[in-house]
Amino acid sequence: MDRLSNTSDCLRVRTTINFGRNKLMTLLTSKKALATLVAGVFLTLSTGIALAGPITLNMVGAWPPKISAAADVGIRFIEEVNKRAEGKLVIKFKGGKEIVPTFDQPEALVRGVFDIWYGAPNYWAGIVPGGYVTEMSPYDIPDNGPGSELFDFMVNMYEKKGVRYLGHFSGDLGTGNHFMYTQQKVSSIADLKGLKIRVPPLTRFFVDAIGGEPVTLPPSEVYLALERGTVEGFTWPYYDGFTSFGWQEVSKYVIGHPLYRDGISIKMNLAKWNSLSPELQGIMLESVATIQAWSRGWISAYQNTQLAGMIKGGMKVIQFSDADAKQWDEVSNKALWAHFKKAMSADDYSRARKLMGYD
Repeated sequence: MDRLSNTSDCLRVRTTINFGRNKLMTLLTSKKALATLVAGVFLTLSTGIALAGPITLNMVGAWPPKISAAADVGIRFIEEVNKRAEGKLVIKFKGGKEIVPTFDQPEALVRGVFDIWYGAPNYWAGIVPGGYVTEMSPYDIPDNGPGSELFDFMVNMYEKKGVRYLGHFSGDLGTGNHFMYTQQKVSSIADLKGLKIRVPPLTRFFVDAIGGEPVTLPPSEVYLALERGTVEGFTWPYYDGFTSFGWQEVSKYVIGHPLYRDGISIKMNLAKWNSLSPELQGIMLESVATIQAWSRGWISAYQNTQLAGMIKGGMKVIQFSDADAKQWDEVSNKALWAHFKKAMSADDYSRARKLMGYD
């Protein structure tokens, strides 16, 4: 009886030892599996991040590069961002009016059809009525650049409409501006009364104020309109590829007195902007500042080249008397400020004038 009891006890001990040993092996195996699983998760995540590649932004522009010098400023901005981002962010230019018609592009940007845009500041008149108020700027850089009060003021206006403002780029003071071209010689503002003048939103109010008839046409239709006599003049910044469009072949005179600052603006869909990290947003703004400084001299030099080509093509420059030139400036400025007073809120209008030193 004692022997059988001892045998049973031994079996129980062995069973207990074996059970404990198996449990320990199972536990060790489970920990190893868990460690393997965790390592696999981290590997998958890191591989996924690597495979995701850079953030890509699609850009559309109002005018074609290599024809429009203003478009070339937009392309130069792309190059600057891509260089600074070092593969973390890439802007790709998708095209112009063949992607979205020129005057429909601002609304398409708001809706997120593409991510970033370049074009004339005044093309936003229908969405942000005061969004091109820096056309009246007396500063070397129209909005004084990122970090300034004026720049932040513009950012705030556009954010209300779902857009991130990224700057106004122009030439040195007195260059990069709009100018007026006519098919007949004029000697004063009075001679422009009754003429049909092709205009963008920017110069419409001035043409109204002098008694002209504003006509809206996209740039691609200007040549034919002049050739057929549909219009008797137009306004355009001649630095912006005047001879590339071939307009010197069908234009006769340029009035040598500037209208507003012109240049180009760059905007971004606000939701897309907000999705970027602070680091990438900083890179974008640093690029804005760099290209704003660069564009000043580049646009000025290009304007001189274009004027030489226009004169070589047979165009003549009209210079008004001092009194008429002064009237030109006064009427043009008064006309655009009057529009902004109606289009902007009282607070925004007052603040814009103060920020630009008018009041």
